[in-house]
Amino acid sequence: MYSECQLPTPLVPTWSNYFLRYSKRIDHLWVVVDVSIDSLRGNPPPSLLQCRRCPSGCVIDEIPSGYAKVTWVEHVEADSRGVHNLYQSFVNCGMGFGAQQWLCTLQRECERIASVLATNIPVADMNGSSTLPYMTV
Repeated sequence: MYSECQLPTPLVPTWSNYFLRYSKRIDHLWVVVDVSIDSLRGNPPPSLLQCRRCPSGCVIDEIPSGYAKVTWVEHVEADSRGVHNLYQSFVNCGMGFGAQQWLCTLQRECERIASVLATNIPVADMNGSSTLPYMTV
């Protein structure tokens, strides 16, 4: 697989890597393990930020209520010399390219799927007009 991580600022370079992903279901758990193959490849990905991703992954525990508990571990070694001073501490503490970033992506994807599958959203009433209230100024 290939991943590219970018923060919403031009002051932090993008980070990309190639990795293998293995997933296995064990009872009510899903275990997902990612292992970087950048060191095995002759041509590393064209990242401006020099990073090395160590073995990482997540455990997804299905809860009977229909929800899931996700535990994500991300191990990245990054050379943050190319990062602007404003974002040094953000990148160094792991918030920039750590597990929180993957969890936010997973949450956004779940919300996107839920909105696509939602059936209780009224589109129009019987006359064909919108059911949204009009705003008056």
